Amino acid sequence: MKYKKLLLLVSLVPLVSCSKTMESRVFYFDTLVTIKLYQGEQSDVGHIKEILKDVDQLADMYYPRAETNVYTINHTNEVVTVSERLYNMLYYAYDAHLNGATYYNPLCGSLSELWKTSLANKQVPSDEDIASEVSKIATSNLIFTGGNEVQRVGDATIDLGGVAKGYALDLVKDYLINTNIKQYLIDAGNSSILLGRKNTDSGYFNIGIGGINSYLKLKNCVVSTSSTSVQGVTIDGVTYSHIVNPVTGSAINNYDAVLVISDSAFLGDALSTSMMMNTIEEIREIEEAQNVKTVVYKDGEKVYSHPDLKLYRR
Repeated sequence: MKYKKLLLLVSLVPLVSCSKTMESRVFYFDTLVTIKLYQGEQSDVGHIKEILKDVDQLADMYYPRAETNVYTINHTNEVVTVSERLYNMLYYAYDAHLNGATYYNPLCGSLSELWKTSLANKQVPSDEDIASEVSKIATSNLIFTGGNEVQRVGDATIDLGGVAKGYALDLVKDYLINTNIKQYLIDAGNSSILLGRKNTDSGYFNIGIGGINSYLKLKNCVVSTSSTSVQGVTIDGVTYSHIVNPVTGSAINNYDAVLVISDSAFLGDALSTSMMMNTIEEIREIEEAQNVKTVVYKDGEKVYSHPDLKLYRR
């Protein structure tokens, strides 16, 4: 599948130092996004902010906006005309679900909300409520009719929270390429990090993986991470995640974190979410099919890393 040019959170920290940097921090996608440009103009920072703001509002499932967004679609089963950006984001999200990211599904909104509400009250949803939400997902779909028209069929609701940051970073990457800016770092809350070159001779950034006390040397790529480290809730000795399985309805993940290194933030976000429920053998197959590299860990130990990745001890 092709995409345009999807939480490790506290355990993924870019280790950088620089002498002259244009830096700005903004709050979008419910997270603090750090923009660092080592080339370009201040107007480039402003343009990046506008991209982030636009995608954040388009993906908003809680409030209506001036422009048709996910909230609008979730409140109708009629055909809706949306912006090209929202159409592409929805299309890519559904395509990712059908082509590799098995356990990522943009129609898991109401299931995610069920878990979110229950865990906030330190409770686990009933089997009946979970089964009801899984049934909604299984009997719902999205129809793309062209001309930026989309239709939600069924009762399941859309949640693009897992991939909206990635989609925005892919748009930012396109902008940076078109303006010939090669030295940058865009950190979207540590769960999605867009890397160009560092302003050093080697150009590499040291990207720390706190969960296993290691780091990677990376440049010109995207690091996407899903994790239970911050939003996980433990009840009766069992840790439940904000990442839910749209097939079984479970919020118990196989790993503490999955890190995906790719060329597309959107693809990386979708895959890292899905891989939290995949087996290691399935992850290896996805790596080969999608040309990505992963690091997986649990309980402070590395479970798997792509053979081409070199991890350095901190």
